[in-house]
Amino acid sequence: MAGNVRADAPPDLPMTTFRGITYSVHEVDPKKDEMRMFLKDDKGIYLHDFAALEKCVAGKGEKLLFAANAGMFQPDFSPVGLLVLEGNQVSPLNLNDGQGNFYMKPNGVFLINQKHEAHIVNSADYPDLLSPALWATQSGPMLVLRGDINPDFNASSKSLKIRSGVGVRKDGIAVFALSREPVNFYDFASLFRDKLQCRDALFLDGDVSEFYVPGMKSIEPQTFGPMIGVVAKENR
Repeated sequence: MAGNVRADAPPDLPMTTFRGITYSVHEVDPKKDEMRMFLKDDKGIYLHDFAALEKCVAGKGEKLLFAANAGMFQPDFSPVGLLVLEGNQVSPLNLNDGQGNFYMKPNGVFLINQKHEAHIVNSADYPDLLSPALWATQSGPMLVLRGDINPDFNASSKSLKIRSGVGVRKDGIAVFALSREPVNFYDFASLFRDKLQCRDALFLDGDVSEFYVPGMKSIEPQTFGPMIGVVAKENR
């Protein structure tokens, strides 16, 4: 399905258009919203998809308000890089060289620290963080780093794909974006910097990417490794 136009987004997902491309966008305030990373259920079985994640969350008396794929994974669904769940590192930081988007340098880490602040940092800088991560996922490449678009991106690139990513604004709001049409890396990064006003942004994944909101019925269900979810108590 590489390069295909994504099916219509659920009505509860805000849409925006930038340079002729339409995107689904969702904002999360980590100071107010309970945002977590997920990989397996309580029995150690990979969740794989939003339906299983929704069921897992409901089993704890909570409701899944939003979800997104959280970066790249191996064929066995294990993370390619760092994954931290509730302060526990379940997959180590990966600073190796290799082929594919994950290994385009710099790659980065999206994290929620113990102060419930969202940050995106260069993976090479992650070990020196002063505030430990409570939740974290590594992906790549970085789209925007300290206000600058990744210099390896070409504005005239013809490599057009469905792409998802996350950025963090100066006010600390995390902004998720998913292209509904194929887009190159440069224009996708420009969306985060120029339209969504994110000083830092990270690519999450390509054609398999999707977002979830309650009541959503996916026409083409996707399977993932790590996932990001925003949850709330059912009586909230």
